[in-house]
Parts: sequence; structure tokens; C-alpha cells
Amino acid sequence: MKKLFIAIFSLLITHIAIGQGKFAASVSNTGNTLIFKLRATGGNVTTGFSGIEFFLRYPTSTPAFSYGTVVQNSASFPGMTASGGLGTGSWEIERNNAAYILPGFNVDHFIYTAPAPATGSQTYTNGSEYEVIRVPLIGTPPNTVSFQFIHQDSEEKYYLAITSEVGADLRPAAATNYFYPSTTTLSGPSGSTLYLMDLVNVPVPVKFNGFTAVKKEADGLLTWSVENESAITERYEVERSFNGTDFTKIATVAPKNNGFGSNTYTLTDANLAGLRSAGVIYYRIKQTDRDGKFVYSEIRSIRLDGRGFAVGIYPNPVKDVTTVNIDLVEDTDVLISITDAAGKQVKQVQVQGFKGPNARKVDLSGFASGTYVFKVSAGIEQKTISVVKGL
Repeated sequence: MKKLFIAIFSLLITHIAIGQGKFAASVSNTGNTLIFKLRATGGNVTTGFSGIEFFLRYPTSTPAFSYGTVVQNSASFPGMTASGGLGTGSWEIERNNAAYILPGFNVDHFIYTAPAPATGSQTYTNGSEYEVIRVPLIGTPPNTVSFQFIHQDSEEKYYLAITSEVGADLRPAAATNYFYPSTTTLSGPSGSTLYLMDLVNVPVPVKFNGFTAVKKEADGLLTWSVENESAITERYEVERSFNGTDFTKIATVAPKNNGFGSNTYTLTDANLAGLRSAGVIYYRIKQTDRDGKFVYSEIRSIRLDGRGFAVGIYPNPVKDVTTVNIDLVEDTDVLISITDAAGKQVKQVQVQGFKGPNARKVDLSGFASGTYVFKVSAGIEQKTISVVKGL
């Protein structure tokens, strides 16, 4: 027993000797995506992580928005993942907990808790930045959400926590050095001090209000409306597909009014008669920002003859619930079979289909993140579409 104690003590001493440095934290953005980083300070750090927590505050007047799928940097933080339950080595985001509300602000809680064993050990060079996670924003106007890192000196509610795989505190000695590039202070609840990082303004991407595709004589008439356009909106790309999966760009449309406010756009896909052999044509709109970020509209279809049936799935990628849109030429039963990446069937849905458009919501909230294949069967015909399930 004594030898075991000496061995453990030696391991702890070795860890402390190697990892003299600490970590300061920063949050920034590229387009509509938040980027959380750590920077080694005061020396190199060799460590793994058992936990990382941070809090972001934003005005309560901000209209509703959501966080997209967390993307982790597994190269710099081996063993850390983006999806799963708390304590499984994955990130969790707690939204708008009443205990975290400050006057005029909501505070969201981001937490990573490693399983046993903890995140793999890695050497971090003094003065170097390491991206930990990226989290996109999805929402409605205004065009930006203003975030700040927040830490309360009493650590009652709001704090930055960075803990090594042996439970050591990896934060700088002074709370004024927890955040970079700079930290401000103000009075907090119950006489506490609040430490805040510089303000980060994150633009929320454009929101599609509607998209229609109709056949008008020999042409296809596409109309879409958007809100929340901002100066970062660079273009709209109109994409066409003959199978509902593989899309090709057929046109580019510039934003109106320098990309501000709510706007409606139209495009004519001329002379569809030459495409009649396709039976059904699918369309979607891709909105691209100046930084390369993009979002898609729903998929719409135009039937060129009485053959076949059309299928579109939106949203895709999906967080919880997606909708399968099916356009039938006659009343018929529809079977939706879902298989995982290994080909195992994980869900099956039977639908009584009617001539014309049909919509069926499919709940994937209990599924692990990854790619799933939706096989939609109507009569003797089948359509297959891949769907990505995010966090």
C-alpha cells in the first residue's frame, strides 16, 4: 500500500512539474459561428481535461435563437466529443436556466465533463491558442446576438472552470486574467464581482420564410422570401436535382437592398419540356455569407408528368425532428424505413398517403449523431435520401 501511495504521489509531482502553465479563455466568432479557445499562459502545459465549463451572457431582449451542432477540435483535445450525455466526454449546453438570469441578461451554460479515463493528455505551448469547439447560431432577427464570457468571483453561479485529468485547477491565479484579449469588472449579485470578456457580436444567418416551386406553362417559377438579411449575405444559389439528393447549381441571385431586411426573390427555370424524362424536378435555395457560411431552404418539387412521386426532407441536417414531404400522384400507403450507417433498421413509419402533398414528422431526438438513410416506398417505387443527425 505504501509503494502504491509513493507511486501515485510521484505521478502527481511529475504532472505538476511538467504543467507549470495555466489556460486563459476566449470566445470569438467567424460569421454566425461561436469559437471557444484556450491559450496556454505562464509556461507550457501538459495535461488532459476532466472538465471545462463556461458561461455566456446576452441581453434578455434578444429574440429566440438556438445553437447548432457542436464541433469539437479532437486533434488538440483527444478524447473529447461533441455529442452524448453529460459525463460521457461530450459537450452539453444548458439554456436559460432561471438561476442564471441577471437583470437584463440570460446566461447559457456550456459544460464538458470527461468520463473515466479523462480526455487524453497533450502538450500545449506557452502563448499558443487552441480552438476547443465551434457552435453555430440559428435564429431570427435582430441581425446579431451580443455575447460576453462571464465569471463571478464567488463562483456561486457563473464561472469559468478548467480542470485537469487529476483534478487540478488550470486557471490563472488572478480572475482578471481568466479571459483574453481583455477583462472588465462590475458589481454583481450579493456584493460579488463579475468579470467579463470583451463583447462578441455574432450575426444570425438569414431565415427562409417560404419557398415555392410551381409549373407555369413550359417553365418553372421559383419564389422565396427571407428575413434577417444582413450585409454578410453574399448570394443565393438556386440548385436543381432529378433525384432529390444530388443537386447542381443552375443560377445565382444577388441580395436586394445590400442584403438588409426582409426580401422576396423570384427566378424562372425556363423550358422544362426538355427535362420531361426526369418526371419530377427538385429545387432548393442555398444562401451563402461572405465568410463562406451557408444555409439551405426547404426542398420543393415540380411534377412534369403523371409518373413517379417526389420526396423532400427538411431540415437536413436535423437536431431533433425532421419532416418528410411526399408528393403522390395517387392515394397509396407509404412506408418510411430508416437505417443507420451500418445498415441496421432503427425506425419504420407507416403513412396513409393521399394524392398530392403529404407531410410526416419523424422524431430523431433519441438517436445518436451520424448519418441515417431514409428509404421511402410508395407502391412499387422507392426514393432514398441520406439525413445527418446532429447534436
